[in-house]
Amino acid sequence: LGRLLTDETLTSIDDARVIAAGDAAAPSGLPLRMSCQAALPLGAQAANTVLARLAGTDPAPVNQAFTGQCISIGRDGGTIQLARTDDTPIPLYIGGRTAALIKEQVCKGTLSFLRKEARRPGAYFWLKGGKRARRLAGTEAVRA
Repeated sequence: LGRLLTDETLTSIDDARVIAAGDAAAPSGLPLRMSCQAALPLGAQAANTVLARLAGTDPAPVNQAFTGQCISIGRDGGTIQLARTDDTPIPLYIGGRTAALIKEQVCKGTLSFLRKEARRPGAYFWLKGGKRARRLAGTEAVRA
């Protein structure tokens, strides 16, 4: 998909001066699902990598979890597929108008998070965990 191959700190494997953020990043060749749910935390983690480098400290590896996927079709329809923290779906979903309303609240919450971060840098937080470290253990991690 044309993503930038990075290590787990979102640093390009070709040039340590380049940090990838959001859907453009492919950490260790195991990119996260393209979504707002992944892109916003990856953006924050990319910023943290830059700040760590400026401070002369080691940046933290990618650490985030998921809750599911949602899509709305207009204001009256939608689907929310719930998932484990590693983004694998569980046999539970919400559909119809209820799902569309929840999706609308998710979008409003996302904008609220961005406004709060603009007012108070460092205020943004995200769900962490999942099984990424375990998935990486089964492959060879990419190093910058």
